[in-house]
Amino acid sequence: MRVVKIGILVILLSVLLFLIVMSIYHHVMLLIERKNIRISGTLVEVEGNNMNIYVEGVDKEQGKPIIVMLSGSGVAAPLYDYKELYSKLTNEYRVAVVEKFGYGYSDVSGIERDVARMVKEDREALKKAGEKGPYVLMAHSMSALEAIYWADTYPNEVNAIIGLDMAVPDSYDENNSNISKITFLKITTFIGIHRIRAFYQINEDGLSKKEIEQHRYLTYRNALNNDVYEECKTVYENAKIVKEIGTPDIPILMFTSNLGGSSGWESWVEAQNNFAIQSDKCTQIKLKCGHNLHYYESEFLSEQIKEFMRQYGW
Repeated sequence: MRVVKIGILVILLSVLLFLIVMSIYHHVMLLIERKNIRISGTLVEVEGNNMNIYVEGVDKEQGKPIIVMLSGSGVAAPLYDYKELYSKLTNEYRVAVVEKFGYGYSDVSGIERDVARMVKEDREALKKAGEKGPYVLMAHSMSALEAIYWADTYPNEVNAIIGLDMAVPDSYDENNSNISKITFLKITTFIGIHRIRAFYQINEDGLSKKEIEQHRYLTYRNALNNDVYEECKTVYENAKIVKEIGTPDIPILMFTSNLGGSSGWESWVEAQNNFAIQSDKCTQIKLKCGHNLHYYESEFLSEQIKEFMRQYGW
């Protein structure tokens, strides 16, 4: 019995030592990697902090909207994560990738993450970068709450919404909050566990070696930082706000995944289905793939997006 207790103690001490060493290594590497980060895009000052806007594609054309890519929650480097999709649109359209505070090359701001403030920041950053719309908001997951709020609050700026497995107000139930899980993951990223590739994969599709390297640096730096964590904590209140203002009266193209057939996600899909039937201007396309559908169906998505845009003369 004593041997067993000693064995358990040795294992626990070994795990503790590993976590301490891992944490020291992670934070030392962050200091080293910071010198190798090369900004791609345009940094503009918003609320006293720098926000990055990356623009690619055709020159501005009068009357033709700019596609604005809004990132899903916690995507460490939107510029690189979504490239496999948006790069397929830039031969016909102008695409602006917004990297919110806490994302990509943008600063961690420490500013509250309520939906009105985030939309205000997005709008200001785009204008300071010289992109004045009109916009078609291409929103993945949680950022669809921003897109809906934006379209309802500033209807003259938004021509349409393209939802990539978009979050809608009913997607979030405060009674089934996963904030405890997110808090645990935040602790693991502070330690640096996400440096172990088995625990945190990044999307390398369509990226050069240098871009993959930058993607990794940003992932190690940004994973569940304070801005992202606060955004996750605030999402339930943001969902209530967006639900109160209703469904925007504009064309909406929704791509809904079945999350790879994962169990327990039926309510996410059902929420999108119910949202889609509320508007006769909404077209819903259902896909059999995971939540990050731009990893799996970028070719199909780009074709459908172009067809949708042409349907309205854009």
